[in-house]
Amino acid sequence: MVHGLPVINHPDQLCEGCLVGKQFRASFPKESLSRAKAPLELVHGDLCGPITPTSFGKNKYFLLFIDDYSRKTWVYFLKKKSDTFEAFKKFKMLVENESGRYIKAMRSDRGGEFMLKKFRRFCEYQGIRRFLTVPRSPQQNGVVERKNRTVLNMARSMMKSKNLPKELWAEAVDCAVYLLNRSPTKSV
Repeated sequence: MVHGLPVINHPDQLCEGCLVGKQFRASFPKESLSRAKAPLELVHGDLCGPITPTSFGKNKYFLLFIDDYSRKTWVYFLKKKSDTFEAFKKFKMLVENESGRYIKAMRSDRGGEFMLKKFRRFCEYQGIRRFLTVPRSPQQNGVVERKNRTVLNMARSMMKSKNLPKELWAEAVDCAVYLLNRSPTKSV
């Protein structure tokens, strides 16, 4: 105890300044609370880029779609962000024709490419529920955000190990997705 200072008696309470100053963001659960019970019940989507240098195919972006049930991944390479909507329509047609099932819901961030009026209307008309993440919270779409990281790490490793030119990033990303789709996973 310090000698010479008066003792101040007050109840143990925290002031507003202390409470606000010591706040922290609550952590997100390590795993999703619920998983899709069938293919295409929920699809995660995210756009990655711009990537420099531009690929040999003149692409600057890649778009990943992941089926929540199987974790199967599809990749589309884009020259512009605005090509996202057309890529989604192609993806939808492909997976629905292949599987005989329909996409029921899609989770994505609030990037401008996913917020276009025509994109929203198309999903509404097709009966696709939208789950949009809160701004600056990529954890809410962790499935596709984590896959982006895995794909990019694999692509970089493959290119570096063979001293390939950086313009081959799209081919390396495509190869990484191909390999991941054929690798065992505990998801199913």
